[in-house]
Amino acid sequence: MVTLGARDVPGLRRFYRALGWAELPGGDDGRVGFLLAGVLLVLRPAAGTDGAVGGAMLTCTVTGPRQVDSACVAAVAAGATVLAEPADHPEGGRSACVADPEGNRWEIAWAPLARWRTEGGQAPPAAPAAPAPAEPHRAGAELLHDHGASDEVVAAQLVAAGGNGPGWAVETLLCAARTARREGRPEQAVDFLRRALAEPLPPARRGGVLTELGSLEVTLGPADRALGVRHLAESVRLEQSDVSVFKAANALGTALAARGQTSVALEVMEELAERFTGHPELAWAVQVAAALIASHDGHSWLETVDRLRRLAATTPARPAPAVRVLLAEFDSTSGRLSAAEAAAVAREVTVEPLDPFSRTYVLASAATLAQWADELALADRLVTEGLTGHRGPLVDPGYQSLLSVHAESLVMRGRYRELLEACHGWGVLVGPPARPAPSGVGNAHLVAQAVIALTETGRAAEARRLADSVVVDGSHGSWEWNEFLYARGLLSLAEGDPAGALDDLSECGRGQVARQVTSPVVTPWRSAAADCQLLLGRPAAAVALATEELAAARHWGTPRCVGRALRALGTATGGRAGLATVEQAVALLRTAGTDPELIAALAAHGRLLVAAGHLTAARGALREAARHAERIGAGRWCAVVAALLAAAGARRATASQTGAHALTGSERRICALAAQGHSNPEIAALLHLALRTVETHLTNSFRKLGVRRRTELAGRLAAEPAVPDR
Repeated sequence: MVTLGARDVPGLRRFYRALGWAELPGGDDGRVGFLLAGVLLVLRPAAGTDGAVGGAMLTCTVTGPRQVDSACVAAVAAGATVLAEPADHPEGGRSACVADPEGNRWEIAWAPLARWRTEGGQAPPAAPAAPAPAEPHRAGAELLHDHGASDEVVAAQLVAAGGNGPGWAVETLLCAARTARREGRPEQAVDFLRRALAEPLPPARRGGVLTELGSLEVTLGPADRALGVRHLAESVRLEQSDVSVFKAANALGTALAARGQTSVALEVMEELAERFTGHPELAWAVQVAAALIASHDGHSWLETVDRLRRLAATTPARPAPAVRVLLAEFDSTSGRLSAAEAAAVAREVTVEPLDPFSRTYVLASAATLAQWADELALADRLVTEGLTGHRGPLVDPGYQSLLSVHAESLVMRGRYRELLEACHGWGVLVGPPARPAPSGVGNAHLVAQAVIALTETGRAAEARRLADSVVVDGSHGSWEWNEFLYARGLLSLAEGDPAGALDDLSECGRGQVARQVTSPVVTPWRSAAADCQLLLGRPAAAVALATEELAAARHWGTPRCVGRALRALGTATGGRAGLATVEQAVALLRTAGTDPELIAALAAHGRLLVAAGHLTAARGALREAARHAERIGAGRWCAVVAALLAAAGARRATASQTGAHALTGSERRICALAAQGHSNPEIAALLHLALRTVETHLTNSFRKLGVRRRTELAGRLAAEPAVPDR
C-alpha cells in the first residue's frame, strides 16, 4: 500500500480517475483508494486535524500476524534498519516499521481487515487506525479477478473481506493455498484454506480442505498444531471416499505420533484397518502406514514389525510390495541382510505394479535400501519418482522418508551446500544463520543432516545454535531422534569435546540397540565413539568399538561401511598395524564414490605416516585429502588437513579460487543451465531455488570463471571441465 499526502485530494482523485484506474467504493474527497493489480494507492490530505504530514508512506500488508515478524526478519537480513519492532495493537492487528539503506520507511502491517490509513512518514502508531469495511475488499477481489490478477492477490482480498464470496472464491483460495505451500509459505496457505472453509462446501470437498489444512497446521507452532489435529479428526469423521479417509487418517496418525501420542495414533490406524477389511490394497497400505507411524516409538515399532511378519506368514497370497520392502529395511538394520540382498529387494519391488495407496511408502523404503547399499543412482531415481508423484499431505510419513533419503544421500556425497539450500526450500530451516523454521515440518532427521552439513562446512557455531534450538516433541524413541543424537555427537567431536560427543553417541547406540539396530548402515555411532575414546586416552575401548563395527560392516559388505570401520580401527590401533589397516581403508574408499569418508581416511593415513616419520608420503596423502575437501567445500577438513600438512613440514599452497574447478556443485548446475539459455527465473523453477539464490550463485560463478556475459559460459566451462560430483 502506498499512501500519498496530497495538497488537493479532489484534484488528484480526478487525475487518477482520468487515467482509468479502478477506484474503490466508499471513498470521498477526504480519503480515497485506487486498486492497482494488488497495490492499494491511498490519497489523504497532506495536513489535517489528525496531524498527518505530507510525503509518502510505503506499507507492505501481509495476511497473518506471523508474517509481520518473518517479513521484518527478511528485511533486516537484507540490510534494513528496524524503526519499530513487531508489536500487537490493543485494537487488533500487528505491525513493524523498517527503513531501507537510504532511509525510506516501510510499514509491515496486518489487521483482521487490512486498513487503509497510515501515518505518512512516521513510525507505526501505537494502535492501528480503524479498519476499512469488508466491502472494498470484496469489490477489490472481483476487480482483480476480472482483470486477471494472480490467485494469491485475489485470495488476499477475499481473506480480508471475510464471509462468503463469489462462486469462484473456493477455487481461487485453494489454488492460492497450493501455490503458497509449494513456494514455502505455509502460514499464508493456512490463511487461504481457513478462509475457504467459510464458503459453503459439500462434505467430501470440506473433508479434502480439512485434510490439506490440518496437514499444514500440524507443522506450525503449538496452537496451530492442536488445531490441525482437530481439523484432521473432523476430516476423518466426514463421509468421504476410502482414499480420502485414508489420507486424512494417515496425516492424523503421523501428527499424533509426533506429539508423543503414538498409542493413540495406532488406535486411529487400527480403526481404519477395520473399515478396509474388504479392500486388500488399502488394508495393506494402512498396515504399512501404521508401521511408519510406530517408528516414533521403539517398543511400538518392534511390535508392529512382528505383526507384519505374522500377517505375511499367514496370508495365502504373497505379501504386498510395501510389506516386503519394509521388512527388508528392518532386516537390513538388524544385520539379517547383506547390501546385495537389500538392493535386490529394492529392485524387485519397484518393477512390480504399485497400488496408488502404498506407492509412496514402497518408493521411500526401496530408496532407503538402495542408498544404504551404495546404489546411489537407483536411490536418486526412486526419490525423484516418489516426490514428483506424491499427491498426499506433506506430513505423510512416506513423503517425509523420501526427503530424508535425499538429504542423507547429499550428505554422503559431500554436497553440503546443496543440502542446506534444500532444507530452506523444504521449510525446515530459515536463516542465515540456519535455524529450525517455525513453519518447518519438524523432521528431526532433516535437521540432523543440516547440523552435519554445517559442521563439515566449517560453520560449527551455527551448527551448535541449530542443534541447541531443536525441540523434538515426543520422538525420543524414534529413529529420527537417534539420527539427531548422532549428528550432535559429531558436532561436539568437531568442537573438541570428545566427552560430550561420547555421551550423545552412546545414547544413540543405546536407542539403536533397543530398536534391534546393529548394522552401521544407519548411524555408524561406534566409529565416531571410537574416535572419542581414543581422544580420551582409552585406546582399548576404541579398538573394541571399531572391531565390533567392522564385523557388522563386513556382513553388510559395502566399501563405504567397511572402509569407515577400517579407518576407525586403524586409527585406534596405531603403529604399523594401524597404518596398514588405514591403507586398506583408503584403497577401499577410493572405490566408494563418497568423498567425506575418503577425506577422513586420507587424513588418518597422513597422521599415521607423520607419526612413523614418513613425511614425504604423509604430504602426498594429505594433499590428496586437501584437494577433495576444497572441491566439496568441506571447510572443517580443510582446516584439519592444513594443520597436518604443517606438521608434515609442507607449505600449504593457497587453494585456487578461480576456474571451473573452484565452482561448487550448485554453481556448476546453475551455470550449465544458464549456458543453455535458461533465464534466472527458469533456473530457479527448475532447481526449486529462490531467485535471489540463483542470482548470487551466478555472480560468484562469473567472478570465478572470469566472464562478464552469459554467452561466455559455455566456452569457459568446456575449456576447463570441472571434476564431477560423485
